[in-house]
Amino acid sequence: MRETRTLFAFLLVVALLVIATVPAWADVQQYVVVYGEFKPANTKAGSGVLDDLATQALASGAVRFDVLQQLDRPNFFALFEIWSSQQAYVAFLTSSDTQAIFVQLAALLQAPLDERDGTLLQGSVTPRDSHAAARQIFVITHLDIIPTFVNQAAPLLVQFVADSAGDAGVQTFAMLSWDSITNHFQLIEVFANQQAFDAHVSAQHTVDFRNSLQPFIGAPIDERLYQFGS
Repeated sequence: MRETRTLFAFLLVVALLVIATVPAWADVQQYVVVYGEFKPANTKAGSGVLDDLATQALASGAVRFDVLQQLDRPNFFALFEIWSSQQAYVAFLTSSDTQAIFVQLAALLQAPLDERDGTLLQGSVTPRDSHAAARQIFVITHLDIIPTFVNQAAPLLVQFVADSAGDAGVQTFAMLSWDSITNHFQLIEVFANQQAFDAHVSAQHTVDFRNSLQPFIGAPIDERLYQFGS
């Protein structure tokens, strides 16, 4: 009986050590936003390479991988990605096939890719509707909060996401934190069409939010409108 108890205790310690070595992010979805800029003459060629990257990502297990083209500057793009875990994302990045595609992209870009890995804090991202994509407006808004004011700003952000989710034509409204810089946030927004977006930004709760948040921001709010690519 004593040997049995000793064996059980040993196995329990081993189990705890195994659990302790599993990364905290192992079963947490990884959200990624990547900004990029093609040289204008390379926009069409770059779009084709992004199609290849999307195909590679989805074949590598991406939960979602959207290629987005900025409405007012078509040589600017963004990638919105959801991965089952950070481990799955790292495996994708380090694969030889992915690296070969990045080499192609590098020759077409006018600046390095700007990658921002994040965690979903509030709201949810609805599945993409491929039939409605041509009309939809995808908005990524970057918010830089002064570090000493994060505690004051956070409740405003949470409430804004909750209020906005109920606006007519809103199909996704979610808030991400930037993992490496925790006072930076991104709003991920999808609207049925331009009219729905215009109505949202004109809503009283949006005006109130902008007025309330203004004392806490460390840089101008960076709001960019996109259309779906791949």
